[in-house]
Amino acid sequence: MNSPMQAHYLALQSYETWAMKEVMGSLATVPAENTAGPAFTRALQILGHIQVARRVWLSRLEGRPDRPDDWFPAWRPDQLVQTADQFDRRWHDFIMHAGADDFRKEIEYTSSEGVAYTSRVGDVLTHVYNHSTYHRGQVARLVTEAGGRRATTDYIALVRKQR
Repeated sequence: MNSPMQAHYLALQSYETWAMKEVMGSLATVPAENTAGPAFTRALQILGHIQVARRVWLSRLEGRPDRPDDWFPAWRPDQLVQTADQFDRRWHDFIMHAGADDFRKEIEYTSSEGVAYTSRVGDVLTHVYNHSTYHRGQVARLVTEAGGRRATTDYIALVRKQR
């Protein structure tokens, strides 16, 4: 049986998975002639950044160093989908294997600026999901600028669909 915290973070992970699929669908609405433009390119870079950040934070939670060469890679849409799927599984597994007390544990890590920090696991998870949400909002604006239809990725939209 899942602890309340585990159930909470599993719900957020489900949201993350759903929202990325919605955003990827919105990229497909951008007219082909606009996919070489700056708005579309920047959207790809931001979506790549979300995945790089998810990888880095998971590495920190697992006690492994991870220093990306590029925080904003311009991956192709198929690369983004593949990477997101990979990290969705890894984040789900991390949460599933966490005990009730694990979310209150502290980890030590070094930021990308080289500063040492200590944070609770639950705070890191909350940050990761908020970080993704923030950047998906930026992507929505860029998709609109590129002539596509922005995705509706509000958490409540997913919850409404599930009822």
